[in-house]
Amino acid sequence: MKLSEEEITQALEALPGWAVVGGRLEKTYAFSSYADGAAFAFRVALMAEKRDHHPDLLGIGWKKVQVAYVTHSKGGITALDLEAAKAADAVYTKFA
Repeated sequence: MKLSEEEITQALEALPGWAVVGGRLEKTYAFSSYADGAAFAFRVALMAEKRDHHPDLLGIGWKKVQVAYVTHSKGGITALDLEAAKAADAVYTKFA
């Protein structure tokens, strides 16, 4: 089920760095090297396969990775997207 704006705003309080941009839940992670960012992106991709919930965007840049989630089949941000965001944050702690 698509979450309301109020539900999303409340959930964002527990997700530092995440924001709603263009109807998607987005965050950009910083890394000390390009290789670390690429390794993080790969781990997020593997996690997405296991969960069968994939990022709408997984962009690797120079020492940064942008991740965005939205559930297209529900027309917006859902609890699945919030769970995926938390999981991506957990993966990132291994690089910070």
